[in-house]
Amino acid sequence: MEKPPFLADLASRQPLFEARARFLHLVREFFRSHGFLEVDAPLLVPAAGMEPHLDPFEVRGWATGAQALLPTSPEFYLKKLVASGVERCFALAPAFRDEAPGRAHSPEFLMLEWYRTGADLDALVEDCALLLERVGRAFLPGGRLCTEDARCDLSGGVRVMRLSEAFDRFGGGDWRRLSTPQAWRERARSFGASSTEGWTENDCFSFLMVSAVEPHLASLECPVALVGYPAFQAALARLDPTEDGVSERFELYAGGAELANAYAELTDAAEQRARFEHYQTERAAAGKPRHPEDPQFMEAVGHLPPCAGIALGADRLLALLLGEPVSRVRHGSVRIE
Repeated sequence: MEKPPFLADLASRQPLFEARARFLHLVREFFRSHGFLEVDAPLLVPAAGMEPHLDPFEVRGWATGAQALLPTSPEFYLKKLVASGVERCFALAPAFRDEAPGRAHSPEFLMLEWYRTGADLDALVEDCALLLERVGRAFLPGGRLCTEDARCDLSGGVRVMRLSEAFDRFGGGDWRRLSTPQAWRERARSFGASSTEGWTENDCFSFLMVSAVEPHLASLECPVALVGYPAFQAALARLDPTEDGVSERFELYAGGAELANAYAELTDAAEQRARFEHYQTERAAAGKPRHPEDPQFMEAVGHLPPCAGIALGADRLLALLLGEPVSRVRHGSVRIE
């Protein structure tokens, strides 16, 4: 009997699945060799996030009628573990976001997230450099990515660049000079935003990153950590004590792809609750429902030691290494419509 096309298509993807298995083995081996405890985060959660742009999936049990959410990341659970006394942990955890699929996006994806107590962003940058070198040399000749769209040496370390410098070079000027929502809207319009009526600072920032800053990062030909994000972009990050309006956060880019988001973690429970309420007001203004609050997480924040954590898109990194869309390296493009 002739197999249907989708089975034949899956069979042709076996090399992808073998590469994925090797990649995940390398990642686990890397973190275990550096003293991290691997943990399994729950997949049915009472609260899935807090940021305005994150939209979770809701699920309901057929037999019990119980309702829950699928996590947008394992962050809340891992921070509870850190607050309980776990010093180094990581998870390779399925995550779910209700967003349109694309070459770099999938509603279901694998998140690699890890935390270090007593550490700062510099320690996470070093983790990223070592991890990229490890997987880069395993999958690419000499650890160097060479495609029609990008060249990037994954084995040569991570370049640290202030976000203010990146905006100055590529985004029309230092973002710290944009002191009002109107100033942010004017900057967005200068880079092609057709209408910014009702846009928040977050909306303008996201547009400028995608349209003005990120397209130039691949030309640097090395992994880049953009450090120092606006305070309004710091949902769960500590604010920089040396500079008003700036958070202790970086995002990691390589080969034109955004790979990871890192925080020096907020440890003030009252401040965390205030930010949660602010973001729910922003969601309501956009016509979105509130995120449910996780009371245990809010309480745990106040018990966090000084620590830093990072979430890296494991599927996105593998897709970069293999030159494939995220959906193909995840499940061979088979998905529920």
